[in-house]
Amino acid sequence: MSISSFLGTGLLGVDMADDAVRVVELRRRRGKLSCRHYGSSALAAGVMFEGNIEDLQGLADAVRQAYRDSGSGCTRVALAMPATALITHAIRLPAGLPEEQLEILVELEAAQYMPFPLEDASLDFVMLGPAPPLAGQTGSEIDVLLVAARRASVQHRLDAAKAAGLTPVIMDSEALALQAALAQGGWQALSDGGVAYQLAWGLAMHRYAR
Repeated sequence: MSISSFLGTGLLGVDMADDAVRVVELRRRRGKLSCRHYGSSALAAGVMFEGNIEDLQGLADAVRQAYRDSGSGCTRVALAMPATALITHAIRLPAGLPEEQLEILVELEAAQYMPFPLEDASLDFVMLGPAPPLAGQTGSEIDVLLVAARRASVQHRLDAAKAAGLTPVIMDSEALALQAALAQGGWQALSDGGVAYQLAWGLAMHRYAR
């Protein structure tokens, strides 16, 4: 999902883990990020298992409670998919293609790597930059990172957030959100070193075009 239209507005990072739901809202002052609101709600056994949602209503209730616990008034949220639910693959495509043509080629490439029908997948891609030239190559190419997940798995997370009265605007990967949080490091100022809130922090950073 594009984030350009949401910059400058509030954004809540929501981590749906097996043990709890954790939320973080950030603010920036003098170029530094700090925590404006954060909260959590423990999950009952069986609601989530290894990143899979087993009880949608139970998860929605926990999201709602974590949101209330945080004291935030922000309803736009950033969510994440666990690495176990994602398929990633680096591909090379011709440089300089219009976006519409690029999307078609990405879908064609994706069909080769999906262990399930393409119509059951949610796809996204990120252009990584110019690809190193290969021997005998005549035209320039770009490296593209393809990311896919089962559409149902993505939808379950969206449904849980919506059932809690929140509006999902971003779906990220847990690995990238954690990487962003670790690089920024502000979560360390939270109680107990903030380790449990790293993922939610990384998601909340999308407000500032992470």
